[in-house]
Amino acid sequence: MTLAVYAPTSIDISRLPAPQAIEALDFEALYDAFKVRFLAFWDQQRAINPALPAYDVHKLETDPAGIVGEAWSYLRLMDRQRVNDAFRALLAAYAKGGNLEAIAAGRNVARLVIVPATSSAAAIVEGDEALLRRYLLSFDVPASGSAGRYLYDAWTAWPQSPDKALGLWDARVNGRAIHGRLGDTDVVVIGPEGRLPTTAELATVRAAVTHPNRAPEAVAISVMSASRVEYSVSLVLEVPAVGPSPDVLQAEAIKRVIAAAKDRSLIGGEVPEGLLSGSAFGTGIIKVRDRAPVVIGPDPYTVPVMTALAIDVEVRP
Repeated sequence: MTLAVYAPTSIDISRLPAPQAIEALDFEALYDAFKVRFLAFWDQQRAINPALPAYDVHKLETDPAGIVGEAWSYLRLMDRQRVNDAFRALLAAYAKGGNLEAIAAGRNVARLVIVPATSSAAAIVEGDEALLRRYLLSFDVPASGSAGRYLYDAWTAWPQSPDKALGLWDARVNGRAIHGRLGDTDVVVIGPEGRLPTTAELATVRAAVTHPNRAPEAVAISVMSASRVEYSVSLVLEVPAVGPSPDVLQAEAIKRVIAAAKDRSLIGGEVPEGLLSGSAFGTGIIKVRDRAPVVIGPDPYTVPVMTALAIDVEVRP
């Protein structure tokens, strides 16, 4: 079997360069521009009406014109923010809610309902991140044998909720380059936070991906669950006697380790040496000792899942 490193397909907005059309907002710059323009205009009016006094109180905080200028500059700032927000609403990577739905509708992609509304509870619908993912994958749909088409059908059959507690957690398409078999395609899926899909969930995805009107001819498509590689983490934090509470440092470290482990709970995810112990570090922690180092290599059919976490604290004298 050929090993392959997992490559995320969703857009990480934090890594995108800011669009040049989005203006960087600066209240002080707007206020300074107001003062320059106001003084120039006042001088023009004095030239017309010499009876007007010289204006030399613009540096005083109690200057009425300055107070008006601050209010005016704030309104100008809000106007620019509104323009920025309107522009973001037109970009798929930045759009949210109904704005994203309007963009996705251009590809005939609609937000999916996961759990219908009842008399006592609102409906649970597909999250923005999941909708954006399907919108991007929809561009590959016309190519029936493409990985994008398989993934689009899988995410559509088992949509993901905004909190990711429901729906498909991750999916991967493995072809000949991975498994070496000619004419075979494996669609590997996993449930929320690395949970194995139920028989019904797997059947739903399989029915969508292998539908006769969607699947290409002469291709054997297998839809399967990824295998779980379970591991435990055991760490010791060394903290100073003077400083933040050891309990607080422990709680913060637990959150960081859980986040790091969840981030790698993906099909083909890799847990390199030192990743989990390194994630425990934070302000106030001197040293982290790993009592059971975890190293998991990438495998296109498995997902690493942390099943236990123990973090003890030792206070240095």
